[in-house]
Amino acid sequence: MDLDDLRIIVWNERESGKLSEVPAELFATGRASLKEIQNEIHAIGDPFSENGAVLQDRYHSIKETLSTIVKLRLKKILKLAEAQIEGGYLDRDEMKTMLPQERAMFDAVRQEIALCRDQMLEGAAGASAPAEKAKEPGPFSEREGEDEAFVSFVEEVFKEEEEKRAAAAPVQTTPGDVSLVLVNEGIPPFMGLDGRTYALEAGDLVTLPKGNAGVLGERNIALNIRLIK
Repeated sequence: MDLDDLRIIVWNERESGKLSEVPAELFATGRASLKEIQNEIHAIGDPFSENGAVLQDRYHSIKETLSTIVKLRLKKILKLAEAQIEGGYLDRDEMKTMLPQERAMFDAVRQEIALCRDQMLEGAAGASAPAEKAKEPGPFSEREGEDEAFVSFVEEVFKEEEEKRAAAAPVQTTPGDVSLVLVNEGIPPFMGLDGRTYALEAGDLVTLPKGNAGVLGERNIALNIRLIK
C-alpha cells in the first residue's frame, strides 16, 4: 500500500466538503499491508535495528493515516444522515461515493435518528404508548456482507481510550514467554513480539516478551531483574 496515495485521500477529504471517491478495497488492502509489515517486524526480532525502525514507522504511519480517513468520512456521513432527516436533503452524487459498508451505516444511523425523534415527540405530546419499532436490519457490524476490514478500523478509531487502558494492563502470556525488566534509559516506542507498542522510560519496571527483553539486555538498555541477587 502506497502511503502517499493514502495521504492524498486524506487531503481530498479535508479540502472537500463532500465525500471523495475512494477505492472499494481500501481498508481490506490496508489491513493486509499492516499484517504483512507486522510479520516482517516479528521476523527481524530486533525492533531497534535500522530495518525494524523503518518498518515500525511505516506500520504506524499507514495505520494512523487509515484511521484519519475513517474519522473524516464518518463525520461527513453523520452530517448527511442528519441533513436527510431534518430537511429531506439527499445528495445522490455523494451517496454514490459511499462504500457499501458506509451506506449501511448511513441507513442505520438515519433510521435510529428518525426513530428516536419520533418517540421523543410522541412522548412530549403525551402519547399513551410508544410507537412500535419497525423491523430493521441488524446492527451495523452484523449486516450480511459487511466488510470486516472496514468494521475493524471503525472499532479501532472509537476505542482508542480503551486500547490505552489495555496497554497499561499486564500482558496475558504463557509463563516463561516473558521477562520482567528494569529499564535503564528511555527509548522510542517500539512494537513488541506480542504485537503491542511499548513506550518505556528510565526506571520503568515492565513485563516484556522474552525476545524483546533479551535485545534490551544486550544493549544495556534494561536489566532482567532475575539477575539481581
